[in-house]
Amino acid sequence: MDKQRWSRKEVINGKPPISLWPKVLDTQIDECFRESFQNQCKAVEMYLDQYSLKDIEKATGVKCKSVQLLTQKCLDIANDGNVYGYRALIPYIRKKEYERTAEVKEKFQEAQGGQSGLFRNVLQKYPKIKQGMDQLINKINSANYNVHEKKIRPRDLHAFFLASLKKVGVQENEWPFNTKHLGLRTIEKYMVDLLNENYSKSVKNLDESDAAAHMAVGTGHEKFLTFEEPYDAVQLDAYSINAFFSAEFETVEGTTVHVQLDRLWLIALIEQISSAILSYSIVYRSEVGADDVLGVIRKALNPASPIPLTIHGLKYPENMGFPHEVFPQCKGALWSAMLLDGALVHLSNAVRERARNELGFIINWGPVGHFERRPNIERYFKKISDDVFMRYPSTTGSNPGNGRAKNAEENAVIYRLLADEAEQLIAVYTAQHNGTPNEGTSYNSPLQVLNYYINDKSNHFLLRHLPAKLGSNSIIIPLRKECIIRGGRRSGRRPYVEIDGARYTNSVLAQCSALVGQKLIVEINEEDMRFVNAYLNNGAELGFLKAGSRWGLTKHSRKTRKIINSLITKKILVLSKFDDPIQIYMNYLSTQNKSKSKKQKPILPSNATEATRVSKESGLPKIMLPDFSKLPSASTLAKYDDTKPSLMNKPMPDIAKVLKDKR
Repeated sequence: MDKQRWSRKEVINGKPPISLWPKVLDTQIDECFRESFQNQCKAVEMYLDQYSLKDIEKATGVKCKSVQLLTQKCLDIANDGNVYGYRALIPYIRKKEYERTAEVKEKFQEAQGGQSGLFRNVLQKYPKIKQGMDQLINKINSANYNVHEKKIRPRDLHAFFLASLKKVGVQENEWPFNTKHLGLRTIEKYMVDLLNENYSKSVKNLDESDAAAHMAVGTGHEKFLTFEEPYDAVQLDAYSINAFFSAEFETVEGTTVHVQLDRLWLIALIEQISSAILSYSIVYRSEVGADDVLGVIRKALNPASPIPLTIHGLKYPENMGFPHEVFPQCKGALWSAMLLDGALVHLSNAVRERARNELGFIINWGPVGHFERRPNIERYFKKISDDVFMRYPSTTGSNPGNGRAKNAEENAVIYRLLADEAEQLIAVYTAQHNGTPNEGTSYNSPLQVLNYYINDKSNHFLLRHLPAKLGSNSIIIPLRKECIIRGGRRSGRRPYVEIDGARYTNSVLAQCSALVGQKLIVEINEEDMRFVNAYLNNGAELGFLKAGSRWGLTKHSRKTRKIINSLITKKILVLSKFDDPIQIYMNYLSTQNKSKSKKQKPILPSNATEATRVSKESGLPKIMLPDFSKLPSASTLAKYDDTKPSLMNKPMPDIAKVLKDKR
């Protein structure tokens, strides 16, 4: 009796209580085995409750010698790290791998059966072959394998297996050489089983970005970052529109020509809780820049009027639109955190140093390639792609091998698929998005979610806004610079500051020669470089300074000015002080190619895209020019002297010679 009690204590010592064991749904067990299963479970339970073996056998019918064995099976550790529990008692359940003990008999190649366990025996006999196969499947570096295939195929692994067997001396009459397929199906199953044993590593070895991103979700763990109310966080990302478009250019004869554009970008800002789009922008560039990110943020805080619709039958839906259009409280509302794409990390300085400091929000840079961290905006991009751009006859498809329209680039011109009209579709689609119920918000629309918090929970929910600044001339997220005031009595030049190759002054600064040599703080609106707002060192406002001469004529961004300055430095553009740089730049971009080839586009798509951007920015028309070198404003540029005192296109007379002739 003492020996029985001692062994029982040894069996159950340190094991989890029966209440924590994994449960079994006995209704799923075959009816002919169900009663036996229930009796075995009862026997194990009584054994752990210190009942005698005779009482257990009398109550359950389970033999005394089997009770302890059944209990030990239940207390064994399963592959999931938990005890087997009652799962070990399920009829015909396998707790360990099959091990062959029978001798191998000779068989014909076409005969079936009699081969069970031979593969496992081979791996046990030749462990180095198993090690080599595992290294190839799991991409483990070793002395023999430093560079691996992207994804090894089962037939290549099978070839390695057969070659390894021949090296160790396996004969032709032995397994697998005595079978029809030489063990190929066995190798395929082994490869799948090994990959399934380590799910995370096998997905990583696939080297597919989408698969790796999906692996990060659905883990059963709570999110590290949680948001509970609207405007706690926003998501910002950019999407390369998967379609080609065209732009309409006028000709000097008064007709119109359609020119293909490069692919455009859509950059959007979306609210985390409601999934409402707060602002968006179409980017006419090959890549998104920091100024584009700041532009979308500015639009969210200081929204512009809706773009007019010119497409027949297209109209904005009623009671839908941006949050600031429906709820006055949302105009200028600020968020607490911004979730950014890790791929835009090169924009961090402009956003972190200026936008964050100016507006006071937290930035979360997501890991590169993990789009699942911003599901709201990725879902918006996916839907607008499927519902709008994938339906264009100029679509590029979802990837290079799927969905690309035939002659997509040519169709953009043939069917006159204007980028301006695509902008109208995006505007209407975004308004519909904000008013459409979705499953993620319990079948409420984004605007309904905001209405609940703003109106129904108004006593517990408060939106954050920017504080009112002293003075009326405020620029949202300005670029601040310190500039030295130049000029003075000695040079005879009125005081001015120089920014990006242009001189700025106003009537007040022009009279303050005492400020020459001192520093002036200027706030630059990068979307309109004609004016800057100036402050003295003590913070007093000096007012707006206007760009002098040519740079103050046409609205332009800082990006445009830098491009023009670069072209001037490279001698591609030559300007006089009387030319409008923006107009000359537009002429340069809108000039037809000199090539007469039929395949050659009249204007390069990159130039047409840039011309469209500058046109939208400045308001200048897009006019296709036959030859830039023959234009009146360009033909004599090289002859212009930037220091000439008059508008005469002739060299000044030699004064010394004139006086000499008079003698």
